[in-house]
Amino acid sequence: MEEIFDVFSRDGIYLGIKPKSFCHSPNPGVYHKPVWIWIINKKGEILLQKRAETKKWLPNKWDSSATGHVVAGESMLQGCKREVYEELGIDVSESEFEFWGEYIADTVWELGQIYKLENDCGIDQMKMQIEEVSELQWVPFKEFEKLFYSEDFVPYDKEYKNFILEKIKNHYNQKIGLNEIEKI
Repeated sequence: MEEIFDVFSRDGIYLGIKPKSFCHSPNPGVYHKPVWIWIINKKGEILLQKRAETKKWLPNKWDSSATGHVVAGESMLQGCKREVYEELGIDVSESEFEFWGEYIADTVWELGQIYKLENDCGIDQMKMQIEEVSELQWVPFKEFEKLFYSEDFVPYDKEYKNFILEKIKNHYNQKIGLNEIEKI
């Protein structure tokens, strides 16, 4: 059965529900809200996933820790919890997610809901959803920044990349002091 999404105006006004195929068609005229989750551990490393080879969109590219669509009637936090569990096998509570902001991706008609999750789960303790994820790695900040701007990463636009880097640097500043970022 096809997934059904809540749909919105560009300003976030709820407009109803539509099937995934409609939302992913060219110029659907309505936006949907996926969740984009960035997981950071106590060492300051960022968890990245490599998209499965079988993915239709950008296979074999590195991406944020977990991403996914929020289905109709599901809250953003419920979607975060579900996606982290489905893709990574990590069971966390909704209260562990911190909302970082919304990013409007006009080319794909998405109002991306960006969240941070602090978690120290080892990769050997995770269970990858093989239809979605082919590889996982914890990456130190310097390595992440280099990979984030490479051809090996999902080609997010520069504005989004700058937003994420700023959020990660703010996280480091709050947790360990910004000057310590160079050591990570």
